[in-house]
Amino acid sequence: MRDPNRIEPILNEIRRIWTACPDLRLSQIIVNVIRSPEPCPQVFYFEDEELLKRLRAYSVSGWVKGEES
Repeated sequence: MRDPNRIEPILNEIRRIWTACPDLRLSQIIVNVIRSPEPCPQVFYFEDEELLKRLRAYSVSGWVKGEES
């Protein structure tokens, strides 16, 4: 199992960067940080509202442990 203590520092750093650059979408930040040699337009242009909708659906789909479906 991966160390769950890794999550909070990552989220904190994302929060710090995103707060400093609020015009970026989360997906743009991720693509820019990863610097893939291949373009990732499906990810880069993914809207935050759609991401939130899908995260919520993922959470209630039963994939997230400890969440009620």
